[in-house]
Amino acid sequence: MGKKLLQRVLSVILVGLTLSAVGCGPTVHQRQASFVESEYVRFTEEGTGVLVGQAFLKTRAGDVKYAAGNEVVLNPVTSYSTEWFNVGVKGNQALSDPDPRVGTYTRTVVADGEGRFEFRNLPPGDYYVATAIFWEVPSGAYGSLTTTGDWIGSRVTVRDGETTRIIVSS
Repeated sequence: MGKKLLQRVLSVILVGLTLSAVGCGPTVHQRQASFVESEYVRFTEEGTGVLVGQAFLKTRAGDVKYAAGNEVVLNPVTSYSTEWFNVGVKGNQALSDPDPRVGTYTRTVVADGEGRFEFRNLPPGDYYVATAIFWEVPSGAYGSLTTTGDWIGSRVTVRDGETTRIIVSS
């Protein structure tokens, strides 16, 4: 899949999941931060860092819901991505479409059945790692279902030649 198409798909997924998570209508937060490409350039180089993690949520009843089969996003920490993380991930608000150039610097993997994921060949630096975990629960009569869950994410530092391990949960 081409980078531009991947970014567009990622944008649609992120906006769609965020809208469904908060149950809101067409209200979309207009981005305030500008995309500054010079903040991202150092993340184009191949590095030797590895990020290994697991993503899950724990319900009030103590059940664990893994990010099994879900896309995990790795985004370099910049002024632009900080808005995405604070507003979209932590704040559960839909954001306007991202600058298409951000797709060049954003990496994604799919978590395995236990919510485990791995990113390789990372240049050193700070990153946001995030994923959405949603599931349906019975609500009311007649077999209706309600979607519940959340976006979860963390900030992590990756160093060259090292494997960084992280648990992403809320």
